[in-house]
Amino acid sequence: MKLYTSKFSPNCRRVEAVLHHLGLYEEVDIRRPNMMEGEHRSDEVRAANPNMKVPTLVAGDMNLWEANPTMIYLCDRAGAEDFCPSDLKTRFEILRWMSWEVQHYNRALAGILWETVAKGLFGGGEPDQDKIDTEMENYRRFAAVLNDRLAEHDFVLGDRVTVADFAVGAYSALALLPQSRIPLEDYPNIKAWYLRLESLPSWAKTAPDSMAEAAE
Repeated sequence: MKLYTSKFSPNCRRVEAVLHHLGLYEEVDIRRPNMMEGEHRSDEVRAANPNMKVPTLVAGDMNLWEANPTMIYLCDRAGAEDFCPSDLKTRFEILRWMSWEVQHYNRALAGILWETVAKGLFGGGEPDQDKIDTEMENYRRFAAVLNDRLAEHDFVLGDRVTVADFAVGAYSALALLPQSRIPLEDYPNIKAWYLRLESLPSWAKTAPDSMAEAAE
């Protein structure tokens, strides 16, 4: 297998963390195109993913785009029943949370984090408070759902970590930064869960080395 990835992307982090969690990391040809130099627009990457985005996994004659289906593929390939159960009820619960994080929770979170953390690093100017306010309203709506869920469980699906946690928790490093302005003190169950994620060996191995790496 071959993975086009970046050290600076929360979406890439979740895929690389799954590889570590499953013990597959050493079996994969890791390729890190220089995004600042435009190497992700090379013919090589375009052949694997016409969107020219990472993460992209090449597995035999399969080219997998987008982090969440890639994670499920890797889990099924490894037969990781504890981490990504295949029974119908649990599998669709995983898919539900994955869809929810893309459409709602992490979408709002990413909007805030772009303005408060990443924008300045990329020379995008000062934070736009109107955009922060709009996304903060969305974030609070969906953070309440996750916080309630985590009131009775250590992890999204229950008492053990699953692939759903790596999906929903993809932005943990950024959200925990004080300058992110994410109001985690209002959602103590989310904050505690983020800290549990950061302490997991497979998640910790993919932690960004600096604020700049977390944001890019």
